[in-house]
Amino acid sequence: MITKYNSSLRIHSSCHLIILFTLALILSACSSISNKQKPFSASRHTIPFPGYEQLTEEEQILADSIIGHALDHEALYSLLGDLKPMSSIGFALSYPLGKDSLQFDGQRFVVNLQDDSTQLNLNKVNSWNRVLDALSFENYQFLLIPFKKVWDGNRNMQILICRTDLLDKLLETQAPFFAQWGFVPGYDPAVILTAIEFEQKNDRYRAYGYLFGYPDHAVDFFVDASIHNQKTDEFVKRSFFNIPVFANEKGYFTYALPEDFIPIKKDSMLLKEASVVLKQYQSIRPAYVNKKGKLEAIRLFRDWWKRSKRH
Repeated sequence: MITKYNSSLRIHSSCHLIILFTLALILSACSSISNKQKPFSASRHTIPFPGYEQLTEEEQILADSIIGHALDHEALYSLLGDLKPMSSIGFALSYPLGKDSLQFDGQRFVVNLQDDSTQLNLNKVNSWNRVLDALSFENYQFLLIPFKKVWDGNRNMQILICRTDLLDKLLETQAPFFAQWGFVPGYDPAVILTAIEFEQKNDRYRAYGYLFGYPDHAVDFFVDASIHNQKTDEFVKRSFFNIPVFANEKGYFTYALPEDFIPIKKDSMLLKEASVVLKQYQSIRPAYVNKKGKLEAIRLFRDWWKRSKRH
């Protein structure tokens, strides 16, 4: 009887060890998969634009020009401020990769990959993505998103800076709107932006309004005006509220309001907060303009990052 009991105990112990060993292997595999999904090591997160030094000299020049253009325009309020969850960075990118008038929806062979010019254009897109990936870090994600519209066979694309921390807050604040796509904090911004770009017009307008940091009343007006225009074919007259950027006082961080509308407290507060960020940038910028008159934007942002409490 004792022998049978001991034998049973040994079998039970062996099974227990096999189960523990199997679980250990599974956990080890999961850990390995998890680590592979993380593009940057922890040390890279402490330095803005962590992949910059790995770029070619030509790509570094491009990267510096992207950040310089962003700082001089409305993306300043995404980079040095917390006013805009997302900003466009005004590089006009257009490539003959879209369908022309002779091609049709659902066509299998749209782009001729044997054509040298096609390969050149795809290489350019790949280069842009490589640079944007090198610039991305922590809550600052740089993305290349195609526009839905195709013009004469040309596919236009937009470069965007997305502050994922501000995006997460926005998805909570405006959950009654964004939850229709299942968007919740932590969602990949590239997925959100692509989905929004290919949405119906007025949902697209509202989403972009929120993402670009416009106040609720401005977003409501723009969407309502669009709906009115669709129903009546009448254009709703409007005025514009301009928030200055370094490059110009008008035309960049700008949103529409009803004609003869008197700005309210939210508009004034946004202008005041933006003015603080702009003045700070104006005060530090001259020290980063080299002898050739070129802004060393990467160095400027990295130094600003060190002085700030963001890391």
